Amino acid sequence: MFSLCCLNRTQSNLSYRIKGILFLLPLFLIITMMGACTNTGDYANPLDAENLRTSGSPDGLKLFPGDREVRITWNKIESEGVKSYKIYRRTDSKSDEPFELIGTVDATKNEFVDDQNIQNDRKAANGTNVAYEYRISYVDINDVETPNPENPPDVSADPIRVWPTVIVTPSISPPQPVVTLGEPADLRVNLFWENYPFPNDFDSFRIYIAFYEGVDVPLKFKDAIELTREQTFYVDGSFRHDNITKVYRIAAVDEFGVEGITEITATSPNLPPAPPENFQARYISRSLFNNKYDVIMAWDDNNKENDLMGYQIYSIDKDENYVPRRLLKPGETSVTLSGEDPIVIGGDFFLRVYFISAFDDTPTVEGERDESILVEAQAFY
Repeated sequence: MFSLCCLNRTQSNLSYRIKGILFLLPLFLIITMMGACTNTGDYANPLDAENLRTSGSPDGLKLFPGDREVRITWNKIESEGVKSYKIYRRTDSKSDEPFELIGTVDATKNEFVDDQNIQNDRKAANGTNVAYEYRISYVDINDVETPNPENPPDVSADPIRVWPTVIVTPSISPPQPVVTLGEPADLRVNLFWENYPFPNDFDSFRIYIAFYEGVDVPLKFKDAIELTREQTFYVDGSFRHDNITKVYRIAAVDEFGVEGITEITATSPNLPPAPPENFQARYISRSLFNNKYDVIMAWDDNNKENDLMGYQIYSIDKDENYVPRRLLKPGETSVTLSGEDPIVIGGDFFLRVYFISAFDDTPTVEGERDESILVEAQAFY
């Protein structure tokens, strides 16, 4: 009887295992197929001729249109095995005409200016822009070109492999904005280009910004900030400290993407922070047998400046000198001074007067702490 029960239990367990395997098998096959598709869908190395996204073409291809010319740039390949780059163009991006080789540069360069029979402001009969289309390749030290122009990637193949291209329509650049700096403001730079003479083909403004770190350090401009034609000003409030210098490129852009650029350098001014608000002091007597007292001070911490370092409490002595009493961190909004003695002048007792200031993390030109104006406490007894 015992053996029979064990046998039935074993068969039952085996049945559950088989059902579990049958359930998991399709799931395993799906995961395997997805992994296979992912593996053939792209490659990590953009310079690999089998890379479905690049076909081995150097990445970072960008075009900068101008007056009857196009400047082409790309990411330089940091490898001793690269001999040169080749630049190809066709004159109508929507046509089936073949790409033509228009230039070759050696591996030390990653820029080429195309001014060969370039026309401005080309439009089709239906009013759409007619664009030039560009692509690039590289040649290694064995004179092997990648991608191979004799056997270019076939977008109709399976899987699809692409030789990336970029299109552009050259044009005469719009007038450069005349940019001026606004009044100095703490942790802020204000730029204005009022009365801009808008051309008929004007589209928008763009702002490019880079930190200035010295003459020998290359500028690294961030992605453009897009502005409408109505916004003829820009306020940069992203500074975290005083004395930070940035380079701004303010570009007027026409409908073809051509830019008229003005470059200006500006530094966040070394200004003190805003003072605390609603500073109050409440005086509380400690004893009937002496003149000591406690003073409870509170204020509004409305200062959101990035470089704020803290608050300084002062009191005035009998010679009317400001005496530092307590240093507070940003975010603190109250402090209590216990056992204060009044000031004695000519035999009379006077409660001390208290002040507060805010200070930032950048010293003044003289090397002193950069503080706001002093705010006198509103006294309550």
